Amino acid sequence: MSRLEDGALAASVLAGVVALAAAVGVDASPGALAAGAVAAVLFEVVLSARAATVRALWARAGVRVLSVGVVVLAAAGAVAFRPEAGLNALAGGLLAYLGLLACVAVGLVPPSTAWFSHDR
Repeated sequence: MSRLEDGALAASVLAGVVALAAAVGVDASPGALAAGAVAAVLFEVVLSARAATVRALWARAGVRVLSVGVVVLAAAGAVAFRPEAGLNALAGGLLAYLGLLACVAVGLVPPSTAWFSHDR
C-alpha cells in the first residue's frame, strides 16, 4: 500500500470520527487532541523499529480492514464512555499520522522505514 493510499484511508477514517463527534455534539479538546497526536507518533516510532515486518503485515488487506475496525470499536467505546476525550484523541492521532505522511512526502523527515536503519 502506498503512502497516498495510507493517507486516503486515514483521512476517510478521520472524516468518520469527525462526523461522529459532530453527531454526538463533542467539542474540540486541545488536550485530548494533543494526547492522541503524541500517542500516534510514539506508536509509529515503536512500529518503525520493525519496519519490514510491519510493512509485510500492512500489505495484507485483512490487516487494513482490521485496523479500521479497531478504530470503529474505539470510537464506539469513546461515545459510550468518554466521548469528548476519546473522539478527540482518535482525531488527534489520525491528524498526526496524516501530518507525518505529509512531512515524509515533502522530504522534511525520512520514511519511518529508515528511522532505525543502520545504513545511514
